[in-house]
Amino acid sequence: MSASLTLLSKVLCPHCWHPFAPEETVWISEHPDLVGDPKLGFDHAKRFLPSRFTARGDAIDEMGEPATRMACPRCHLPVPRTLYQVPSLMFSILGAPACGKSYFLASMTWQLRQILPRKFGVSLNDADAEINGRIHEYEELHFMNPDPDTPVAIAKTEEQGDLYDTVDMGKHTVTLPRPFMFNLQPLASHPNFGRHQTASRVVCLYDNAGESFFPGADTTMSPVTRHLAYSKCLFFCFDPTQDPRFRQACEGRTDDPQMVRRASRLHRETSVRQDTILLEAIQRVRRHAGLRDDEIQDRPLVIIVTKWDAWESLLPGLSHDDPYVKVPGSPLCLLDRQRILTTSDAVGEMLSEICPEVVAAAQGFSTNITFIPVSATGKSPELDPESGALGIRPRDMAPYWVEVPMMMALANWAGSLISAAETRPPNS
Repeated sequence: MSASLTLLSKVLCPHCWHPFAPEETVWISEHPDLVGDPKLGFDHAKRFLPSRFTARGDAIDEMGEPATRMACPRCHLPVPRTLYQVPSLMFSILGAPACGKSYFLASMTWQLRQILPRKFGVSLNDADAEINGRIHEYEELHFMNPDPDTPVAIAKTEEQGDLYDTVDMGKHTVTLPRPFMFNLQPLASHPNFGRHQTASRVVCLYDNAGESFFPGADTTMSPVTRHLAYSKCLFFCFDPTQDPRFRQACEGRTDDPQMVRRASRLHRETSVRQDTILLEAIQRVRRHAGLRDDEIQDRPLVIIVTKWDAWESLLPGLSHDDPYVKVPGSPLCLLDRQRILTTSDAVGEMLSEICPEVVAAAQGFSTNITFIPVSATGKSPELDPESGALGIRPRDMAPYWVEVPMMMALANWAGSLISAAETRPPNS
């Protein structure tokens, strides 16, 4: 690595959360004969501590090939170069199975890629395109699909698979989550473009299967949710269509097939109450962060109320319009914090009336709670009469407010990139 680069004094591995100094890094061999890593297995390139370097500062493997990729000295999983130079922010998304979390994630990242450059002068790019491969599949399925008229559905997030890595830690083998990672940096139109080296951030975003938050699912062998203790903000996806009280409140007021009265659960729905998922996550945060069981934090907790299009009749006064205000004399925008908080109050009051246990669970953990409604699709899904599966035509995708939870988190933790207006500017 070039000596001219400014490196952070400590790097936090996004896979196993081990802090290490840059000089402790192991490098990933490039020569095709150097395969077989003791921690990752025979299919992975060998990791090594270098003793020789190129003039550019890259390590040289034992067969003389320059190496450009680096890895954590503890778990040997790849660590993008940007994490050695740019401070990282960790965020966690959680929720019950079939709550709409994967749809939310796909629509959120797609919308952020469109909105951030145009309205905030900020770019969002993949820190590692291979690691973010699943996100690309989600986005292409709904927003770049060559067949826009055939209904499609995102596959369920599994507890094993390409969102997880298996590592031999010596005495035991562990399963670690693979986060999505994004570079955020100001563009030339941004007022902090001249300070991009200090303003830029890397976002590490964790998405677990809903079953990972069932009681007892987090173990030494499978510590897949321990990122919760490091997350700057927790996003909890609450699905009103899975709650019979919401379905009763919406009866006769929506055509969404998920909201109809029924005597059994839809495919992929769970028998576990959604508030128990939130309570289990809260207990894990406290346990892994060394907090008291009754300690209330100011860590931001965002309750994302999914499938807004299915229950919007309950709050007809809420607008879908973007919560942004123009900066006078500039093409850029500010986040309309007051409007978001007003919306949060209305949604929070609704939840307190229909499912008070969810609000109580949140209030027992944090003093900094925001309730944000989102629609990842913009319309109700279609029900396939033969398979019973739900899907949506790519042509019909029109999400709204899906990017707002992340924008709020960035305004809190990366204020030099995303600014919020506490009050509306004149003529906005």
